[in-house]
Amino acid sequence: MILMPAAQATEYLVQSTRTNFDGSHRYYIDLLNKVMDASADKYGAATIAESPNNFSQNRGFLGLEDGWIDIFWAGSTTEREKNSLPIRIPLYAGLLGRRVPVIRRGDLTKFQDIREEAALKALTACQGDQWPDSDILESAGYTLERVHKFELMYNMLRAGRCDYFPRAITEVYAEIEGYGGDDLIVFDHIIISYPFPMYFFVAKDNVALAERLTYGLGKMVTSGELRNFLQTHPTTKDAFPLTRFDDALIFDLPNISLPNTTPINNPKLWIPFK
Repeated sequence: MILMPAAQATEYLVQSTRTNFDGSHRYYIDLLNKVMDASADKYGAATIAESPNNFSQNRGFLGLEDGWIDIFWAGSTTEREKNSLPIRIPLYAGLLGRRVPVIRRGDLTKFQDIREEAALKALTACQGDQWPDSDILESAGYTLERVHKFELMYNMLRAGRCDYFPRAITEVYAEIEGYGGDDLIVFDHIIISYPFPMYFFVAKDNVALAERLTYGLGKMVTSGELRNFLQTHPTTKDAFPLTRFDDALIFDLPNISLPNTTPINNPKLWIPFK
């Protein structure tokens, strides 16, 4: 009998973690591995490998087009969807745009006293200089300190360079375990809310990979596995149940860069919030 060699698994390259406490990176890697497993029946075995490099958001999209990486995850904008191929299945079911402030413990009373949006706008938020969130907040009249590197923002908050750091409810609780210490806390009695999908992106000409990701994620949506993954993964599980935010003060903002294709009216892909 002649034994044929087993087909070699396809390898897809993604960026490395930003820091040792980057819980959201683990979320995306674990999810991609599940997507590859879910799509193996149609596309064959595949593995996810990490590049030795981490990228800013602008360089990450450039890395897709130049072939440095195969898959990049980021919040979507109309411009980003023009230049790269989005997989239009939101990875956090729309919860990326539900932001709670991380604050210094010593400022707890200051934030407890906030009743109007103007009081929050008068304070300074740390945000990524290439994040669409920054444009959303600034267009709504919020005061920002734009920061290039993610790992600097918690240090700047500690140092008083900003008053708070808005983080998504799906990432903040895992992050605070690594970055928080005793001096920083999550103040989840205030939520800054705007529609904002997080997608996987691939290069514009990588249609085959886009089809594979769409197929795998679609299977996970249909079976309920994607929603279960969101609600049980160590990075995101502490955001649930969402009833924990029922008494929060919510400030709703428009997203000036929201693509018209965002599936905000599809309950299988987007969780209604309040």
